[in-house]
Amino acid sequence: MLPYLPLLAPAQIQSQGLAPTLPPQADALLKAKDWAGLADWFETVPPATRGTFYELWIQSLNRSQRWERLLVVCEALQPQLEAKSGPRLATYRVYRAQALSQLGRHSEAALVHAENGRLGFPDGFPNACAEARLARDWNTLLAFSDEFLVKRPGDAPGLAWKGEALARLDRLAEAEPLLRAAVAQDPKLPFAWNNLGRCLNEKKAWVEACDAFDKALALDPNQLEALFNRGRCRFELKRYRESRDDFRAALALQPDNPVLAENLRQAERYAALPTPKVPPAPKKK
Repeated sequence: MLPYLPLLAPAQIQSQGLAPTLPPQADALLKAKDWAGLADWFETVPPATRGTFYELWIQSLNRSQRWERLLVVCEALQPQLEAKSGPRLATYRVYRAQALSQLGRHSEAALVHAENGRLGFPDGFPNACAEARLARDWNTLLAFSDEFLVKRPGDAPGLAWKGEALARLDRLAEAEPLLRAAVAQDPKLPFAWNNLGRCLNEKKAWVEACDAFDKALALDPNQLEALFNRGRCRFELKRYRESRDDFRAALALQPDNPVLAENLRQAERYAALPTPKVPPAPKKK
């Protein structure tokens, strides 16, 4: 691994608009789209060269997926480049958010994506909501989905994100109409169908809930939570064999989950019982 050399001093960041000539070695790497080689080259040159071509430097780090180094560089660049201008939308902000996400730091990524959204980046708030979901930070998801819906009222994913946040916070009565509105506009949102089904399960509206889970799983068959919820729903409807199959599929996705194992055991026990005979209908005279 190459050593991390000093970054930049403010005076070493030059205007990209002057289009300075790229050194021949770097130009050859760029033309070959050898992003890893270009990233390595930047680590060998003086800070002034990195400052002159900082856009290409961070692009090479992004393309070669050197997320830790990219994060360090972007966080060093931002205060220097914004010392006079103040906050502004720029590549280093977008790359910083992406690096945080790739490093699994989803809560931090959500905050940075939201900053980008406030600065005018179209995907800022959608990305912030996606990261908040990955972090399972429901209060943050609620706040960012609200901000997103101010900018794009009635947007189906925005409604779905807000509905999920409310559902996860046990504000089910508030969540249900938002989730219904989301799937009415865009029926291809599996997580919205799952959360709508969760709301309906809590109301014991088993038949409608089962239909919602069917739609969720048709779109994404490996949604563990939807499999679990449909298994619960089918059990309540006395569809024990189907319930058993759902719990079995869920347990295959998460074999060490004791709750799934216990639910599967119960469903298997009931599925093994003899099916009660239905008396024949009386004959018409």
